Amino acid sequence: MRSRGSAIRPEAITPFYHSWYTMVESMALNIKNADVERLAADVARLTGESKTEAIRRALDERKRRLQGSATAQRRARVLRFLERKVWPGLPESEKGRRLSRAEEDEILGFGPGGV
Repeated sequence: MRSRGSAIRPEAITPFYHSWYTMVESMALNIKNADVERLAADVARLTGESKTEAIRRALDERKRRLQGSATAQRRARVLRFLERKVWPGLPESEKGRRLSRAEEDEILGFGPGGV
């Protein structure tokens, strides 16, 4: 038994903390929706993945799409930059003109032998 006022050794509590952290981190997800269960099974079957991996990938893909609003904001900033700094400096004869296929190929580095 510990005497009053004595300190707890860190190594005495580390295994408990570690097992608690691991337990919380790996909690199961219980799906109680037949449609979701069916969709997970269908996607898993089509991809050859486990249901868990199919759900993880689907959630990751959706998260990336939802974070796409940052991409839209970045696109708007680039457009504002072009409108304020780049396009005003273009000669009038070039504004609104589309590049020819040959001009596009030259910019991209395509030549008679490919890239």
